[in-house]
Amino acid sequence: MFHRAIYFRGGMALEALRDRIGTDRFLHLTRTWLADHRYGNATTEEYEALAEKISGQDLDAFFNVWLHTPGKPAPWW
Repeated sequence: MFHRAIYFRGGMALEALRDRIGTDRFLHLTRTWLADHRYGNATTEEYEALAEKISGQDLDAFFNVWLHTPGKPAPWW
């Protein structure tokens, strides 16, 4: 629960996603996500699907590295 990855990896993954899909699409994704799930719950899989829909990209490999694989991914920059 108190591992550093819990606090840093999520933010790093979001920044990597913004870098991957572009700021405009990332902001659209964020606003849509918040509006769609206000006062409710959602899954990681739903977020991944929305990100792919809004970006128009296949992000399976990206999310596999950043969300479903243990350890910190290699730098993407």
